[in-house]
Amino acid sequence: MKILARYIIREHIAPFFLAFFTITFLLIIDFVPRIIDRVIDKDLELLVVLELLVLNLAWMLALSIPMSVLVATLMAFGRLSSDYEIVAVKASGIHLLNILIPLVLAASVLSFGMIQFNDKILPDLNKRARTLLGDIQAMRPTLVFQSGIFITDIPGYLVLIDKIDHTTSYVEGVRIAETKDPARPRLITARDGYLKMTDNGQNMQFTLYTGELHTFDLNDPDNYRKLDFQQQVINISGTGSELVRSDSEYRTDREMGISAMEDNVGRADGMAVPLRGKIKTYLQDSFDRLYGETYSNALPDTASDSTAVQIVKVEALNMVRHVERNKQQIEAQKRIMDKYNLEIHKKYSIPAACIVFVMVGAPLGIMTRRGGMGVAIAISISLFIVYWAFLIGGEDVADRGIVSPFWAMWTANFLVGGLGLYLNYIVITEKPLLGFFRGVR
Repeated sequence: MKILARYIIREHIAPFFLAFFTITFLLIIDFVPRIIDRVIDKDLELLVVLELLVLNLAWMLALSIPMSVLVATLMAFGRLSSDYEIVAVKASGIHLLNILIPLVLAASVLSFGMIQFNDKILPDLNKRARTLLGDIQAMRPTLVFQSGIFITDIPGYLVLIDKIDHTTSYVEGVRIAETKDPARPRLITARDGYLKMTDNGQNMQFTLYTGELHTFDLNDPDNYRKLDFQQQVINISGTGSELVRSDSEYRTDREMGISAMEDNVGRADGMAVPLRGKIKTYLQDSFDRLYGETYSNALPDTASDSTAVQIVKVEALNMVRHVERNKQQIEAQKRIMDKYNLEIHKKYSIPAACIVFVMVGAPLGIMTRRGGMGVAIAISISLFIVYWAFLIGGEDVADRGIVSPFWAMWTANFLVGGLGLYLNYIVITEKPLLGFFRGVR
């Protein structure tokens, strides 16, 4: 059995690497046109462009490896079946499930390695890729302000100026939206001011007069601040024509490891629990006050029934508003928890696809027999499109709160895995599959 196991695994190595390089190359070809508009006319060095490409290879590997496993399994079992080696194995009294065991073990090792890669390496590479692309986009060799036109070329900023005098740099009707921190955006409005470039054109400085600064907190809608000012200096960095490397502590959910995201989930849950208790306590106190003697005695003796009813309606309306505000904050924390839980499950579910694809690829390879790499890739693409469609659709419905993050990310594995179990049953029992394929005879 050890010799057979080594032979079966060895038959998968060459198809795996062939599929891996082919699929990765196709992903690169698809990726290049999507970034060409962002780096064109930036006068970048070749090494910088190559660095950007290498950093983005990380997420490509996370996709190409499971798909390569599927292609390799289809090709290997297709060749073994077409050369009647599967028939020879069955004639020797070896059950087909015994052939799958070493492959499932190998796929499990590969899945474990991918989980470590997704947890320890991929987040940092994603962050470096985003930062580098942002630094490239921040290069502004052709940045020109025009009156009444939104300036969207500055990362993290949206600028609109009603009127600008290019001779004196005097500006009127300035509105600046700052979104560098997505959770705490700022809006600056000013009557007028002056604009100048500093640090040899690398940075921009607005000196604004008579305006307002609004600060929002998307995680806590009640935490809104407004500041009126007579003079305010706003510095915007990274508007020059040279590539300036930057770094920040901020990370998106796809730039965090599993432990960091679990900490964020715990903090969000910790903020939601007191809010639920706050609602319960407030409602209890409100009802005790409404039905208590203290509230009844507080009403004027001359108050009519309609007046009392109106007062109670106002109290009830205040209760509803209070509960709604707290409910919105709870829902905001729940969305944060779902967002991070979604990425956590994704880091496990996509690597687990290696095992699932072995289970479904082996019987399909036996059924297709002499299809070769063309048929293997066609079937792989079809399966992977269906698999990826379930992931994308699951992510969308999870964002809407329709399904839990677990089912959103694992449904595709359960469906494809169930199909694999059914096809293995068909192959082992040599039953026909709707007349489309021939089993091993």
